[in-house]
Amino acid sequence: MKKVYLALSVLAVATVGLSATTTPAAAKTDVKVLSTKKVKKAAYHATKGTIYKTNKLTKVAHHAKNYRYTTLYVTKQSTVRKANHKKAVYSYVSTKKARGWIWRGYLKKGVAPKQTVKATTTTTPSTTNTTTTRKGTTAATFNAQAASADFLAMVNQERAKTGAAPLTIATDLTNLANQRAADCAQLGDITHYDSDGNVTYLQEGPQFGIDFNQGLSSECLYEADEGFVGDYQKAGTNAADQYLNHDAESDWGHRDNLINPEAKTIGIGWKISNGTIYNAVDQQG
Repeated sequence: MKKVYLALSVLAVATVGLSATTTPAAAKTDVKVLSTKKVKKAAYHATKGTIYKTNKLTKVAHHAKNYRYTTLYVTKQSTVRKANHKKAVYSYVSTKKARGWIWRGYLKKGVAPKQTVKATTTTTPSTTNTTTTRKGTTAATFNAQAASADFLAMVNQERAKTGAAPLTIATDLTNLANQRAADCAQLGDITHYDSDGNVTYLQEGPQFGIDFNQGLSSECLYEADEGFVGDYQKAGTNAADQYLNHDAESDWGHRDNLINPEAKTIGIGWKISNGTIYNAVDQQG
């Protein structure tokens, strides 16, 4: 069964957040805890999501994808308000190896499933074609250049409907986007923040010669789980379709990013790891 996930960050000059309403420094303090209560201890499990050290969500403690076969016990619950003014409920989970706060929507009630042996997956860097073979399936080839072309064509077609000028590919942003996709693959999760609560693409931009101190910039992240690997030839259109047409959960923030008339250039990056495809999109005005 194919599963896809999205993550979003938007920045303008000296601003950060879903609607560019808070300052970069506020990335560490833009969550307000409204209430916290104890709940009856119960078993849950999670396959994705970030586990934070505190309910202020400032520092990453773990990534749930690394504990998909571990039962997580919930004992507390906090209601918080994020920078986009939306409320969210986070649960405190604990095991012998991990503990912290995770968004309630990432948890499934019941003990974790037992681990099964996975088929071996071989990959090469995302900037080249990748051939993946899994038991019982036909080898599939991923072409990053073709995927990016399909992605850009679909986005520019949507921009044309709104009167926005087409985006053009920038080499520096593409290099950054490939790095950001690799970052997420290494973590096994999609997140815009490092362990200190800093916006990662802002931290990494300068090493690619990018100055984010001028004009608007944004980042979108996408992850598609197993079941997607046999459909690499549609990776670009599938990712663009998710951002543009299936983004109600983030109040269409990804779509707003991609069709923003202030955006001029784009970088599209890809990484395949352990049967999961990661996409990062970095834009600049």
